[in-house]
Amino acid sequence: MGHMRNLGLNWVKFQMAWKDVESQPNDFSWAMWDHLVNAYSANGINILLSIPKAPDWARPFDDDKSAEGPPQDPAEYAEFVALVADRYRGRVQAVEIWNEQNLWYEAGGAGRINPAAYVNLLQQSYRAIKATNPDMIVVSGALTPAGNVGDLAMDDVQYLQEMYNAGAKGYFDALGAHPSGYNCPALSDWRTVNDATATNFRGPFENRHHSWCFRGTMESYREVMTANGDAGKPIMPTEFGWAVSGKPFPGYEYARDNTPEEQARWIVEAYDLAKKWGWVGPMFLWNLDYGVTAANTELAAFGIINTPAYDALAGIPK
Repeated sequence: MGHMRNLGLNWVKFQMAWKDVESQPNDFSWAMWDHLVNAYSANGINILLSIPKAPDWARPFDDDKSAEGPPQDPAEYAEFVALVADRYRGRVQAVEIWNEQNLWYEAGGAGRINPAAYVNLLQQSYRAIKATNPDMIVVSGALTPAGNVGDLAMDDVQYLQEMYNAGAKGYFDALGAHPSGYNCPALSDWRTVNDATATNFRGPFENRHHSWCFRGTMESYREVMTANGDAGKPIMPTEFGWAVSGKPFPGYEYARDNTPEEQARWIVEAYDLAKKWGWVGPMFLWNLDYGVTAANTELAAFGIINTPAYDALAGIPK
């Protein structure tokens, strides 16, 4: 809480795993969330709850339980998020309907990525939430920047277009996004960016794709929304940031190319760019404190406590 005040931030995101709150049908564990919501709300901080991860009892019998996944019946999820919207009326301002559903390990396993099925979940959830709490902001589940990788991942821009094809328009108030930066500077155009000093990871410069760059992801989504008559709706980056690490975990080699000073500069540039665009909602930097609270995990490389990025973020006009 103190860091939120120091940084001048007035939004915070938490992930509320459905399976942890309702591990058995109609058996709810609200105590931790009641405490958390009350504490932040009492201090005037707006809250976004991202709600993924169906409990096993609600999932299809034949999906991959080693992965997270949606329920067999979307109505059960819609009922749960409506309970959340009702319980935390006036204290939680926004809910995000699922998370990175264009990846196999959030979609119930390999081969189960299904934009139309997600839109059904989104539509039922939107109706249920608005029926009980019309003021709640409904954010579509943020896609992860990705290309097409067999039955493991679907290109996020393709997935977004297929969401519109399936009738997503009108069933979210803001489009969730996870515009990762990798080792691509915030202001760079993905089609032309190059960095000779990036020696550990060359993906953005040798395998060009919008998903490598913050700006590329954001502008690509905006183009799809505009083409589908949805330009009046904001994009809400519910997770973005740049990692820095001298000894990155496997899969995060790009973090070795980034310096603490670059991380700080790119974060500031991302916020400034969003203001200039004018079509971006609240932005949630990933992350604040995992460098301290999860120091031995891959999450730590994104943390900003005790880094130049912390001071840079504090200095941004709010």
